[in-house]
Amino acid sequence: MNTPKKTILLFTVLMISNIFGQNTVRLYGKVTDFNNNPVDSASVWLKNKINGISTKDKQKLFDNAYETFTDKDGNFSIEVEKGTYYCLYAIKESDYGKTKLEYWAWNLPIYHDLEINPQYDRLEVYGMNAFEPQTGPFETYQVFFRPMSLTKALKLPKKITSEIIDIAPKVITKEDLKVQINGVDVKILSLNRVKEYSRKKYMYGYFLQILKPKAGKIGIPTSEMAKGYDKISITLHSKETNEKGKGEYFVKKIGN
Repeated sequence: MNTPKKTILLFTVLMISNIFGQNTVRLYGKVTDFNNNPVDSASVWLKNKINGISTKDKQKLFDNAYETFTDKDGNFSIEVEKGTYYCLYAIKESDYGKTKLEYWAWNLPIYHDLEINPQYDRLEVYGMNAFEPQTGPFETYQVFFRPMSLTKALKLPKKITSEIIDIAPKVITKEDLKVQINGVDVKILSLNRVKEYSRKKYMYGYFLQILKPKAGKIGIPTSEMAKGYDKISITLHSKETNEKGKGEYFVKKIGN
């Protein structure tokens, strides 16, 4: 006599499970150093921006949407709600500010399973942003990033009285940079150093103009691709401090 009710209840549970299941996807990857050694127990945070606050506490600028840790082989995997996330941060907390600085990826469109493979060392490639110039033939991107050296940061005085927090390499050349779009090496057309205002001080950043690869040319697995987006990767090796760092940004395709 109770069979119909049980059937309806089971059907309802399955429907709810299916609806919620369709709204989540898997974010996964492997955290390594620049010798491709896995980093175990590294924190991987997926973050969103907190708007409308004024604080000196960097961590309060972001809302930690999801957090997980790598296993002994450097692998991580987490189910997340579909959406575009402000940034992803990865580092082993015992390394931070002592022996290493973190990896960042920005503007992550996670609407299907996505693979991200962070690498980090002593040089932070922070605050990446990118856009397509508004004039045709739509064959380039402008990219900004702020490089920060742990070696230089550790030498800073406790009280900074100058208007510039100078922790970037003094000189970065095109030869110091490896820039890729979707895993394909691209040409750097221009490289310009600029001052960036941040928290009542200035820091040094760089603008790049890069040439897009030929249409359809992809050098990374499809698992690392996001439909309708180009993934820009910057790896910097400073000759001055012999430090390395990496950052990535997903830019939405607009032009042809």
